Amino acid sequence: MSVRDLYFPKQKSIQNPTNDFHWSLGAEPIYSDSTQFFYAKYPVTGEEFWVFSGGTGSVYEDNYFSFLFSVPYLDQDLLECTYKLGVADWMHVTHVHSHSVRPGTVGVRIVDADEAELTIRLDRTKGIVTGDFKATFKHIYRLAPIGTFKMTRTDVPALLINT
Repeated sequence: MSVRDLYFPKQKSIQNPTNDFHWSLGAEPIYSDSTQFFYAKYPVTGEEFWVFSGGTGSVYEDNYFSFLFSVPYLDQDLLECTYKLGVADWMHVTHVHSHSVRPGTVGVRIVDADEAELTIRLDRTKGIVTGDFKATFKHIYRLAPIGTFKMTRTDVPALLINT
């Protein structure tokens, strides 16, 4: 079983102007108009993690589309690491998109990746992360994004907590 809490900004975009998060689904690159990079701690277990996400659109306009990565927090000023989904490194990779099937409702669908790899270079003292990723989503959709990001910390409340 997995549990997720999702929080959506009331405005369309939370974007540090210097942040870049983009991906390709086989054609032209898609650039995020909303990004997040922050540290979070799950209070019940004390689990600490980093979250990196990028998305387009708005839940309220029924055109939201995003990818989210979370990896364990390591107490290092400079972290250079490659994570592979399914290896005992506790990485989570999720795709979220608008899915309103009834008039008058706002909904999203959350899909976990079947395969994924993420390489990051995180400088904790400068608050900057760069990353390259690829993922495969086989259930319901056949998405295979390949992307990259460079972001500065935003430190907003956690978007996703997996328990």
